[in-house]
Amino acid sequence: MFYNIIKLLIFAAMNIELLDIRAGRRAIFPVLIKGDGYNILVDASYPGTLHRIEKAIMQRGVSMEELTHVVVTHHDFDHIGSLAALKRKYPHVQVVASEQEAPYIAGKKKSLRLRQAEDLFHSLPEEERPQALRFQHLLESVETVEVDRKVKNGDLIAQGVVVVETPGHTPGHISLYMPDNKALVAGDALVLRNERLEIANPEYTLDMSAALNSIKLISSLNLNTILCYHGGAYTGDCAEALQYILGI
Repeated sequence: MFYNIIKLLIFAAMNIELLDIRAGRRAIFPVLIKGDGYNILVDASYPGTLHRIEKAIMQRGVSMEELTHVVVTHHDFDHIGSLAALKRKYPHVQVVASEQEAPYIAGKKKSLRLRQAEDLFHSLPEEERPQALRFQHLLESVETVEVDRKVKNGDLIAQGVVVVETPGHTPGHISLYMPDNKALVAGDALVLRNERLEIANPEYTLDMSAALNSIKLISSLNLNTILCYHGGAYTGDCAEALQYILGI
């Protein structure tokens, strides 16, 4: 429904691979982290795309039975859309998220994105309201799933994969830092647009001050690569790019 192309891009000498899922101009980049005894998928795409995730992972020589974790950076629908379907089909896979995001992923609290959409609805021009309602209905239709493991800043998902709390886009947003690879899976803490790092979707960032503080934290890490869910891999001067965002 959403996509007509799926492929994998590989970083030489790294165990990190981008799943490039495209539909026309739209693309998202879930990440597969392959290590000794673990295979971690970061984020679970749009609803209805599990078969495409399966195909992409298996093309890289990893069976779904070998997938050990799905780490959810936050509860937006394009990050958890196929999570429930994946967990239902592969119950051995451990669903991991922050303590703050877990109640939204599990449906125990209303999606903050849905609340935002509802709050904005009556301020929209009349001609935009049908599309806004469709978006609300899409958010309401996303299947929920229990989180198996709740993590916080500094926790290890697996050897060499460290949780970094990066709130702002949502209150419980997390990223993953691989110090050996000098790489960060940034989720929606950052976006790559026109080969430049930016704050992801400012209009959807729930706390801009927290988002900027998260970028300050990211800038303190030793990074050669930043993997953005929207835009893919940035491999330029990470420190300089982050300082530009911060106005330093």
